[in-house]
Amino acid sequence: MEADFWHQRWQSARIGFHREQVNSQLKAHWPTLSLPTNSQVLVPLCGKTNDMHWLAEQGHQVVGVELSPLAVQDFFADSKLTPKQAVLGPYQGWLTPHINLYQGDFFKADQLNITFNAAYDRAALIALPASMRHQYVAQLARLLKPGAVVLLISVHYAPDQQQGPPFSVSEQAVTALFEPYFTLIEVRPTVSEQTIHPRVASGELDFFDEICFVLVRKEHDE
Repeated sequence: MEADFWHQRWQSARIGFHREQVNSQLKAHWPTLSLPTNSQVLVPLCGKTNDMHWLAEQGHQVVGVELSPLAVQDFFADSKLTPKQAVLGPYQGWLTPHINLYQGDFFKADQLNITFNAAYDRAALIALPASMRHQYVAQLARLLKPGAVVLLISVHYAPDQQQGPPFSVSEQAVTALFEPYFTLIEVRPTVSEQTIHPRVASGELDFFDEICFVLVRKEHDE
């Protein structure tokens, strides 16, 4: 999607993808990854998700990258944290002891010269149209150390029933996208949102599932 699309979504408060609650799959599956508490965790296209607070509470150093300045401002306003601000390469940095947010284009994040032990993606891959997903996965791979773990949450529904984000990215599509750079360790049990998703309840979608993946960055790209 073009940058203007997301700026307009935040400016008009059309952010139905935002959840106040910490994602249940994150809480269920992250502890099983057995990461050291001080791991550097990347959250791409982070919005203002409260999942970052939960990750910081596990003892991690959390780095979010987000295009919208409104999302970053809202995150810190809601959390009552007072960040230091600095221009860092192509980014406006918002820095606190345990959570750093970099406001700008994710596809320039390699200019930060930071590599990560892990990544958490609940809303990045599914925010991007098919034409941008290969570029996204390649950039994610550049930012992660060999052996780094990714917890990825995708959604799956009948693609012809919805044309915009969050996009449906099936298990087969995720496997094909990540295979050159990552080893797929596990696909966790699918969570069906049939009974609670408003667009299923209204009849707009026949089904809406969350699929959780555990992937590990390969030593060498294929």
